[in-house]
Amino acid sequence: MSQHPTSHTLSEREFLDIIDNNSSVITRICYYYAQDTDDFNDLRQDVIANIWAYRDSFRGDSAISTWIYRLTLNTCISALRKRKQKGVSVSLETLTDLHSDTSDTAGMHRELYRMISRLSPADKAIILLWLDDLSYDNISDIIGIGRNTVATRLRRIKEKLAKMAEA
Repeated sequence: MSQHPTSHTLSEREFLDIIDNNSSVITRICYYYAQDTDDFNDLRQDVIANIWAYRDSFRGDSAISTWIYRLTLNTCISALRKRKQKGVSVSLETLTDLHSDTSDTAGMHRELYRMISRLSPADKAIILLWLDDLSYDNISDIIGIGRNTVATRLRRIKEKLAKMAEA
């Protein structure tokens, strides 16, 4: 019987493996919630620190990737709330150096990022998880809402994004 890495105190190697295996998810979510490059780096560092700090809270009820998604989203949303309380706001376009590719595809991605950045934190979380090809059931587990609610909210979010794209 193999032991789950979080069922005991994580070694540094196990921790680094978890970060490596989930790096793209952490990076992508932090990117969507960041105001600028410094904020992106701070968010990513906060997420990694929180993974270490809360590693013993993972109970194994779900996949480690589900726990990483939830922790990353919660860290980013908490940072967003703190910024709003301080009255700090910077547009997502300031992150262009993180995504400096000038191809047509990169332009479409930047436009999508711009539109997604205008969504509420909860809607942003749902659409990001859907864009990562997670199932409605997985999104439901991560966000903590029912599967049917996920489906309804996704339909409404897509409608909002379509209206933004038309404008």
